[in-house]
Amino acid sequence: MVNSFIEAQALSWEKLLNIYKTKKIGSAYLFSGPTGSGKEGLAIKFAQLINCQSDSMNMCNECTSCLKFKTLQHEQLNVIIPLPNPKNSSNTDIVPKEYFEALNTKSKDLFHKIVLPKANRILIQSIRNLKKKLYFKSEKESGRKFVLIFDAEQLCSGQGESGNALLKLLEEPPGETTFILVTDHKKMLFETIISRCQNIDIPYLSDTYIHNWLIEKKLSEVDADILVKICRGNIHNARMLSSQSIDDIMNTIEKLTTTVIGKNPQKWRNFTSHYSRVFNTNQLDFDRQLNLIIIWLQGANKLRKNLISGFERTRLCNRMISFNENFPNANIYKIILCIEEVKSLARQNFYMPLILLNMLLDIQELINE
Repeated sequence: MVNSFIEAQALSWEKLLNIYKTKKIGSAYLFSGPTGSGKEGLAIKFAQLINCQSDSMNMCNECTSCLKFKTLQHEQLNVIIPLPNPKNSSNTDIVPKEYFEALNTKSKDLFHKIVLPKANRILIQSIRNLKKKLYFKSEKESGRKFVLIFDAEQLCSGQGESGNALLKLLEEPPGETTFILVTDHKKMLFETIISRCQNIDIPYLSDTYIHNWLIEKKLSEVDADILVKICRGNIHNARMLSSQSIDDIMNTIEKLTTTVIGKNPQKWRNFTSHYSRVFNTNQLDFDRQLNLIIIWLQGANKLRKNLISGFERTRLCNRMISFNENFPNANIYKIILCIEEVKSLARQNFYMPLILLNMLLDIQELINE
């Protein structure tokens, strides 16, 4: 799994190896790039590499330090993620048991995405607790401390107090400490935070890697070929879609696109009600469902430009052709941005039914632009 994971992002890993070989490890890095590209796993493996006790130019996966990193239980590793607000505001023990369960799953599958229920921001208390831990020194500790902040854009949610607290640490970092901020949404971070970090751009996973991954999941060559085009380098999409039949996926996309393109009030009510509940119970699934609409729109846009859409072998291709004929002036680019904005607003705790209704209204305007 580890070797396969590193091979999936071989060029990015080569950059990290070169940093390691120079022995000039920075105090802060920003791993940014598309969703589902393995950024979090690369951050974990980079921290493992730096702390590996072997003399080789790569990690051994066998020393005491590497074994601890494999279980994400290394004393020098700190993983910060968005957490739900504690029921008791005076409670300093803010980490729920689900965090440790999710971390255990992450250690076994570096592509696993940790999303805790009702966790929409990185709490200020997480940064305060981190500060105390970083400045606490133990004789048993050895190696370099690493702070991995997943979904780092959530530092800047609300009033951004967590981001401002972290900024102070980045300005005067403790000795032998490296921060790695990982985000799908770099533009949501404060410019002052971005300026303190060395940026590492992580690209999409290759279609070849996604295809091989799907084949390993026992999908047929035909189904794998279709899903590769739909997943577009996103392993999270591949994981979600590989558990469904192609017919079910096509039915879902057809239902979603019919709703957002049409003007049926009942379908709109059902849509806003249903996906408000989905967001409250499973934010990752909420994003993926909206991504299906985006993927369909991207396919329609490719057909409009006489390019391969990826849907040629499905019944949805005719619907895309019909859409382009009926709405030749539809601003597909702006429609996609509109949907992406909804995903962003959702993370900021806005009232979801209203957000979704406004999205449907905006899409109608853009379709007929």
